[in-house]
Amino acid sequence: MDRRFLGLLIMVGVTVLFLGGCTASRPYLQAYTAQVPVQACSVAVLPVVNQSDYDQGGTILHRLLLSALINERPWRLALEGDVRKIYRELHVRPWQQASPDQLRVLGSRLEVDLLIGGKIITMEEQIKGGKFNPRLKIELQVYDGADGTLLWSTYHSRKGTDYRKLMHFGLSNTISELGKKMLKEILILWKEEGLLACPE
Repeated sequence: MDRRFLGLLIMVGVTVLFLGGCTASRPYLQAYTAQVPVQACSVAVLPVVNQSDYDQGGTILHRLLLSALINERPWRLALEGDVRKIYRELHVRPWQQASPDQLRVLGSRLEVDLLIGGKIITMEEQIKGGKFNPRLKIELQVYDGADGTLLWSTYHSRKGTDYRKLMHFGLSNTISELGKKMLKEILILWKEEGLLACPE
């Protein structure tokens, strides 16, 4: 075999190996209804339920989700303080999942088209070989603000090394960096599926 050809094969193999981390699975979308609100322009982000042992994980993901939505388009977002006030009045703790009746009250009081809730299944920062490798598993649920019906949910799981590229450019070393990229991927999927549609 020609040495130059062999060298080319080796280079291609190494490149595929390094870039392989960029091809991790996409978010998984589960739709529960064939119809979503026609003009979903107003959104309330609910407190994120944290099932992990990561301190303040729910707060971190909640803020990242708010930021991701704002960057996506100028939604009319309900104020975080208003959401938490209604939670207190309904005797729902921030780490608890609101019932359909409570979701209906939230949607009515906040006057929003959609309610977006989240759940952290796993959130951790592993240290391997002296390097941080965060790991995150999340699920987002989107409810109809009019009646509290679950419209769709999305599950996503990633590790920081999933974004590994040549020379480690793009590697996510923190939970915040990893969360930002995952939420962006989820919003891209929703957009591709025609969800969260708001007339310009």
